Amino acid sequence: MNVVAVILTPRLTAMHSNHRSRYRRVSVGLIANLVAVLAIQISCAALRAGEPTAFDALPRPQDQLWLVSSRSLGCGNLPQRVANIQYWRYEREHSWLQASLDDLLAAGEENVVTTIFVHGNRISCEEAFTRGWAAYRAIVRCTDERPIRFVIWSWPSEAVHGPLNDVRLKACRTDPAAFCLAWFVDRLSPKVPVSFWGHSFGARVVSGALHLLGGGAIDGSRLDERLHPDRQPMQAVLLGAAMDKDWLLTGRCHGHALSQVASLLLVNNGCDALLKRYHLIYADHGHEQALGYTGINTAWLPATDAAKISQIDACCQVGKQHTLDVYLASSYLLARIRPYLLFTTSKTPPDSQPELASKRDVEVAANTRSE
Repeated sequence: MNVVAVILTPRLTAMHSNHRSRYRRVSVGLIANLVAVLAIQISCAALRAGEPTAFDALPRPQDQLWLVSSRSLGCGNLPQRVANIQYWRYEREHSWLQASLDDLLAAGEENVVTTIFVHGNRISCEEAFTRGWAAYRAIVRCTDERPIRFVIWSWPSEAVHGPLNDVRLKACRTDPAAFCLAWFVDRLSPKVPVSFWGHSFGARVVSGALHLLGGGAIDGSRLDERLHPDRQPMQAVLLGAAMDKDWLLTGRCHGHALSQVASLLLVNNGCDALLKRYHLIYADHGHEQALGYTGINTAWLPATDAAKISQIDACCQVGKQHTLDVYLASSYLLARIRPYLLFTTSKTPPDSQPELASKRDVEVAANTRSE
């Protein structure tokens, strides 16, 4: 990204000096978006070429690992951009190999759970592989031998200059990412059990995709041509969801999302220092609060939707931090998450609390509170 910035900056400066009036209306966000897209294309070049990626352990032999990337969508309306989605499959002998949607669909089995993990903000192309790998290893660490198909969903979240510019730009990018995710899920067999796992802005991508699959619209676009309009209810886990706390309510931005799930686990964090300042995403510095910070008041929902939701506050496990790693470090949180992702039946009642946190959980909480 630095190389691209060095190349573009002098040219943009000269344009601004010589033709100030002509380029006055050029959006800074648009320029930042262009630079970010070029940087993503450069940083992913090695992965497209099939170069191996090192990890600390191989996946279980019965599992499939895929990465689906919506980072290079190009221009045009959302339904046209999905043709640029890219696919990789992990092969034990060759590491990550580029594949196709047909390859992914052909490799699926109707009795195998497909779990889709969506990372949060400020994650580069390479980091999407490693973060997704860490999430996969955490989930299969203490589970049975049933196979799963684990899909890492990569979207253009690479860091751009300026904290506020970054989060505002990424908030806009979650809409096309959600559309692509919904389009992808609609291609999966309706008999395949599908679960979602989204962190931070990734939770917003998941919620948006479910809303579209439920017949809603995002940014004026709908899934008009459905392959599988009817599928078995899915399940989802949202970690530290960076989305407005009322978006899941009927008539709001993602008001159709709950129609698509049998159950939803909200892992909130009332200590999260970043989500506490979520309202700064809006230019008018309004009073909106993040779902992952406050949770949702289920009394505002129809009884059938309210019954689908379980909520826990992870403050004692992760403290002030917002990163995925602290969630993955908590054995208690992972034990709560796994049943939703793997469609097992041992879900803990929503009002229960851990009897005793693990030593690792206590250390993480102590360290994060001291920052």
